[in-house]
Amino acid sequence: METRSGLSGRRIGLAGHAGVAHAHGHSGLVHDDSGGLVIVGSIARELLGVDTRVRTVDVDLTDNSIRVSTVSGGTGTSSARRGITPAEAQLMKAAEGQDALFCQALAVRTLGRIYGQGVLEVPAAFEGALGNAVVDSLHRAAPDRFYVVEESIGTNDGLIGGMVAEVAGVDTAVLLMVNRCSGGIGPVEDLEGNVALGSKRELMGKLGMLKCPTIVVESKAYFPEVSDRIDRNTLLVRFQKGLDNAVVAECLHGAAVELGYPVMLWDSAFPPPEGALKNKRLEFSAKLIDLANRLREARLGSEKVLLSAELAKLASEDAGAVTFMSDSLHEIVRAPGTIPGTAAVLSTLVSREYRDHWKIPLMEPEDVEMAQRTIERAIGLLASRLDEAYEELERYYVSVEHLEESIR
Repeated sequence: METRSGLSGRRIGLAGHAGVAHAHGHSGLVHDDSGGLVIVGSIARELLGVDTRVRTVDVDLTDNSIRVSTVSGGTGTSSARRGITPAEAQLMKAAEGQDALFCQALAVRTLGRIYGQGVLEVPAAFEGALGNAVVDSLHRAAPDRFYVVEESIGTNDGLIGGMVAEVAGVDTAVLLMVNRCSGGIGPVEDLEGNVALGSKRELMGKLGMLKCPTIVVESKAYFPEVSDRIDRNTLLVRFQKGLDNAVVAECLHGAAVELGYPVMLWDSAFPPPEGALKNKRLEFSAKLIDLANRLREARLGSEKVLLSAELAKLASEDAGAVTFMSDSLHEIVRAPGTIPGTAAVLSTLVSREYRDHWKIPLMEPEDVEMAQRTIERAIGLLASRLDEAYEELERYYVSVEHLEESIR
């Protein structure tokens, strides 16, 4: 297949996800983890002419269900493990007329904040319903072009959708993922990034993106070690030199520089984990055990309540860095879910001042514009360096079969 880009059938991949309720992680990380879905979804809806504004939010308190419908006719449903209160149902109605694409930000704006790990189930369930409604809207607009599957993970029921389209005149496989657990308890993100497993692998095969240079779009985030150096929203291009695709990273960074956007390049962001997620799990468990032992011995009410509050903080924040992915899979694809050799990651950084004010970052239209323009320019640059990108891919690539072995 020959396209206007002259790639002779070789594709560029573009992938973005929403890690539903993955608002907090390790070492002070806090982010809007729907950033990939928002940015890549914005590109997809422009291509298909879809209106992702919320038409209705219907909550059935008896059935414990949330149903979101968009102007374009897409729907997403969910439920919360411990039920929904009438007050929460009333608050969610305020989302009508707002853009469902900004699913985590909209859940926060209507319900106040969001935590994962089963701590705040209704905001997580609402975010998941909004995200699924977006993917369903794209599918309904072009069912024979935009394909959809459901996550093939036991806890999860998020939708994954994708299509092949010309982005900036280049043949591109566009992939969107809603990584959500039923009941509003997540996150489990084994199918984030360009991880090719289960139902997602089948879809990626149909799109021709199982083995192609890929831009993985991630969150709007506060990372203390880099965010404390900036005073405004800044694009961050991340990869691991000698393991990820440096050509993809250089094209992303070069595109942002050309467009005059603030940007940072981090070439040692995802080193081989060597048990990193397992170690975090053990460290987290040790903290829980210590707190549980102290609580067992506590007698004063003031002491017990302080220990309980610390347990709640650990569960609502630190646990997000442990639960989001399977240990063995993390050994290969690392935190953003990138197959070695294939990808680089684009994120948006916020400053400490921003974090201190907003507490949890929120995706905004201006974030989308900056990232989308950068991606479109980067795809053009990558098309002109595709031979280099494929050489880099072949150098470090890990097969899908090896991925499957890692989670057996």
